Amino acid sequence: MPIDPPSIHAIVVMVVTVAALVLYSRQNIPMATTSLGILVLLAFVFSIYPLELQGHPLDPSIFFSGFSNEALIAIVALMVAGGAIVRTGAIEPLGRFLSKVWNFAPPLAFLLVLVVTAFLSAFVNDTPLVVLLIPLLTSIALRTKRPVSRMLMPLGFAALMGGMTTTIGTSTNLVVVSVAQSLGLPPMGMFHFTVPALIATGVGILYLWLIAPLLLPKRETPSGDRSPRIFTATLHLGEDSPVVGKTLAEAQKMAAGLRVRQVLRGEGQAMVPFPDLVLRAGDSLLLRDYSDKLKEYEGVLKATLYSGEQAVSAENPLQAEDQQLAEVVVMPNSPLTGRSLDSSFFAARFDLAPLGIYRRGASVQSKDLEKETLRSGDVILAQGSRDTITALRQKGELTLLDATTDLPRSDKANLTLLIMLAIVLPAAFNWLPIVVTAPLGVLLMVASGCIEWRQLGSSVNGSVILLISAGIALSIGLVKTGAANFLAQSFLAVTHGLPPTIVVGLILFFVAALANVASHTTGALIGAPIAVQIAHGLQLSPEPFLLAVLFGANLGYATPMAYQTNVLTMNAAGYVFHDFLRVGLPLLIIMGVLISYLLPIYFPF
Repeated sequence: MPIDPPSIHAIVVMVVTVAALVLYSRQNIPMATTSLGILVLLAFVFSIYPLELQGHPLDPSIFFSGFSNEALIAIVALMVAGGAIVRTGAIEPLGRFLSKVWNFAPPLAFLLVLVVTAFLSAFVNDTPLVVLLIPLLTSIALRTKRPVSRMLMPLGFAALMGGMTTTIGTSTNLVVVSVAQSLGLPPMGMFHFTVPALIATGVGILYLWLIAPLLLPKRETPSGDRSPRIFTATLHLGEDSPVVGKTLAEAQKMAAGLRVRQVLRGEGQAMVPFPDLVLRAGDSLLLRDYSDKLKEYEGVLKATLYSGEQAVSAENPLQAEDQQLAEVVVMPNSPLTGRSLDSSFFAARFDLAPLGIYRRGASVQSKDLEKETLRSGDVILAQGSRDTITALRQKGELTLLDATTDLPRSDKANLTLLIMLAIVLPAAFNWLPIVVTAPLGVLLMVASGCIEWRQLGSSVNGSVILLISAGIALSIGLVKTGAANFLAQSFLAVTHGLPPTIVVGLILFFVAALANVASHTTGALIGAPIAVQIAHGLQLSPEPFLLAVLFGANLGYATPMAYQTNVLTMNAAGYVFHDFLRVGLPLLIIMGVLISYLLPIYFPF
């Protein structure tokens, strides 16, 4: 089959696409910067060197049409609504319920945890969800004397599986859905591909429940009961506390690692924690630390741990008020380069608590986190207050990615869940389009106080908007210049004579490989327009080919750097690279083969 040679414009777009592949995989370059660069470069090139189509030059402003995409409006609203669920702590009561169920039937409870995690991740961002659930499984593992290393990886993978079941489950889904609509395909509803995704997820959950724990090593949690979350609390000193009448320095010798932020005495009197300050009965020590450390200090000092105005208990758990997750990039000229978190006094200097280190091509052990020598390009996942992160961003002391995420801080959980149901149900039953129900739901959340106007920006994440718009721009460029057709023809020449189902599978596994070694975002951006052109070349429906790209980009199981949640579980449980390969690669193959088989059934050629 003869292949038409690409035009100059097609070559330019393919070069930009390859550059995007490289830049999106570089963690020291913000995703938003790469996305905006693609938009500006394409518009500039096609302005100074116009492309003639049917006797008329292509309008360069078409590359910015992604910002007015109808799907993007619904997507942004749904992201805000999903963020409100996390911000209001709506899933924390569920976590406490699961903890109680564990006491009666541990195997069933573990299955329930996986199912609930997958369900929630269909509507909530995966990263904060995993952050919230890791402490639950860690505490359960210690209480029941079970190895937490056999629980956390299945938890992270369950979140990834659930995220691929709806159009808002992951940013990858948002990209593919928006690109599809820009290419003229019919809009995809929120649950357009949910049925085959649920079938595959069901099989995957069984694998995670029955097989994955047997493949994972029995390894002690490197950080003990430490969960990737910092809490603010106070220790109230009673008359029988052994540190009453002693100095703060002496108290710190008794409780190793104790870092007091303030000493609260009397009515509203806050005292600077000088080492020679003598402690009295009735004093409260203001602390911010991991949950296990706070409980340890409570026992050593024979004090009472308070969260807010009430003592910490099952009904009144520790709270992480006004806290955010942030990603800090270690740049070549950063003072962190070549130093460890410990030697650079990262926590004290920036008032941030490090949770993990994200490094492409290598694994960073949890037990070595504080001592690990930082390299240029490393991304530190850290937690801090909103004011701290905002101040650091304004001062420019650290390079922060646009990926901050609020941790639960409100008490309007039930109302938020009710509004979310009001968004989803009418769209699910085709009573109203999601583009109408989603913005209406956000308006109700704002009016009822579930989320504040100033929080909308952090919920939406501008880099995702730019990512979607850049994906649409690349797709337009690949299609309009014939570059996608050239690449599709080349692919068809290699796969000539193969059944369409096999072709779909090859596309899926190619994108999955990109997702695991480069970037799931890159796989989605590059794969979507080419998959559509391959379908056109075969004169078949493009839908199964496009969905192969979507699902392939979500199969980030084989490496720890494939997805941020993999990094979280790796650092919390002390996994190594080969643990992901041992458990994730078989899962990737099982899911990939099953999805490749199901797509033509539910979306015929």
